[in-house]
Amino acid sequence: LLLLAIVVAAVLIVVLVGRVRRAIVDRVREWWPQVKTSMTALRAPNKLALLIGGCLATEVLFAAALGMMVRGFGYDVPLNDLIVLNSGISLLSSLVPVPGGIGVVEFGLEVGLTSAGMSPSAALGAILLYRAATFYVPPVWGFFAFRWLQRNRYL
Repeated sequence: LLLLAIVVAAVLIVVLVGRVRRAIVDRVREWWPQVKTSMTALRAPNKLALLIGGCLATEVLFAAALGMMVRGFGYDVPLNDLIVLNSGISLLSSLVPVPGGIGVVEFGLEVGLTSAGMSPSAALGAILLYRAATFYVPPVWGFFAFRWLQRNRYL
């Protein structure tokens, strides 16, 4: 009911307040050609399959990386639990306005892994290694790769 009330209030604000309505209509007019172009590209079956397959593969690979870190600490958490945990935490961290979900992801993973049977200290160690390997360290080699691409005039 609360969600329905929020949606109704938002629609009423858009309909009744002209300044808000004009701002939204202007943005939609600006974005609509880009949306049409993107949707046209997605009509090809292989593009849609690549998009969906890539998203699924990303979730599975990140969950597998977390599973390897967990396994390194001597615990065994099933891959399906890790996929649900990682996807849920990704969704939660996208809703919280913190860059990169720093702190939010770590807390969520800590709660999830301890509820899956890990000790809190082992879960913290696995989470810190996982976040270092998947979030904190990749920009370092990405910087050098970017510089190489610029130096060789690929960008």
